[in-house]
Amino acid sequence: MAEATVEEEKSLMLKIAQILNDASTSNATHNRKLKELSALRSKTSSSSLFFSAFCKTLTPLFAFQRRTASAERTVRFVSAFATARDSGPASQCDAFLEDFLRFLLPVSAAANRTHRFRACQIVSSIILQLPDDAEVSSELWDEVIDCMKLRAGDKVPVIRISAVRALSRFASDSENSDILDLFLDMLPLEQTVEVRKTIVLSLPPSNVTAQAIIDSTLDVSESVRKAAYCVLASKFPLQSLSIKHRTLILQRGLADRSVAVSSECLKLMKDEWLIKCCRGDPLELLKFLDVETYEFVGESVADALLKAGLIKVRDGENIRQYISSSDEMTEDSAHCTPSIQLMEAEVALYWRMICRHLQMEAQNGGEIIADKLRHMKVEKVASGC
Repeated sequence: MAEATVEEEKSLMLKIAQILNDASTSNATHNRKLKELSALRSKTSSSSLFFSAFCKTLTPLFAFQRRTASAERTVRFVSAFATARDSGPASQCDAFLEDFLRFLLPVSAAANRTHRFRACQIVSSIILQLPDDAEVSSELWDEVIDCMKLRAGDKVPVIRISAVRALSRFASDSENSDILDLFLDMLPLEQTVEVRKTIVLSLPPSNVTAQAIIDSTLDVSESVRKAAYCVLASKFPLQSLSIKHRTLILQRGLADRSVAVSSECLKLMKDEWLIKCCRGDPLELLKFLDVETYEFVGESVADALLKAGLIKVRDGENIRQYISSSDEMTEDSAHCTPSIQLMEAEVALYWRMICRHLQMEAQNGGEIIADKLRHMKVEKVASGC
């Protein structure tokens, strides 16, 4: 009887290995191969037998050091299978997931760095793909979270990245506030750029994290600064930030020495703040920035919008509409100068920047014409005319 079981396990391992090999060649095959592997699990006489064969077949992956495309596809496929809810009983899928996580946890603490990395990579991928209706015991989740917290302090950067990604799904949970504290403690001390970037991308929106993300706009790494602006755009609506934070974000981003970072800041200002929050009205955006107090920032914003062609004077709109004379004058006021309507600070800055922009365009246009005339004169002299 035992010999029959051994033979059945060997046969299962060969079939599983073939499916994994096929899945490693292309992501396009994954849906079909997931169905094949699920069908194989359903046909197997014992769930424990299938699990044993699956883990033994997967073992060589944990010793594979190189991060090749085929290895990454295999990790993605294995994680997808662990979280898949096939046509069989949901309890069978949940039981396999729990057993697989329990198999991975000790490997994630192994002495071998490659073993630790692959286990943490798979755990992270499973957590990020896991559907909300998956049934996993609270005790197991506590073990997984505690394990990933330890791995967040691993000496190997790629392991820290996997651990942070795994914990990111729980960072916004009030019951796991220590995860957020861990991220905030790690960020200023982390030496590896990719780890800092991953932490920034994993921070949930809150008053506490806003300051940490804004501080990251001064990071020495371009990719971390760019990630900070991506997070600010996707997680922090304009109204959720203080005026000081709004102006600080734009002041740093628009003046950043990296074109990629300044472009990301311009995208945040245009797509999220101007279009979504201010309905495309630049005057409305300037109101949110308190340009009377932060005049320099207001000028930078208006200048960036003008250069990007995002400020266009509408037909009939001009500065004269803010200067009005009273039609109903008394005899005493007949010889008085027309009354002046005081502009709001953002309106005054708006028109001042438009006038400055038009003046610069006119000067540049005049210089271009002058250059063309000089060029024509040189050609005439050269031709003897």
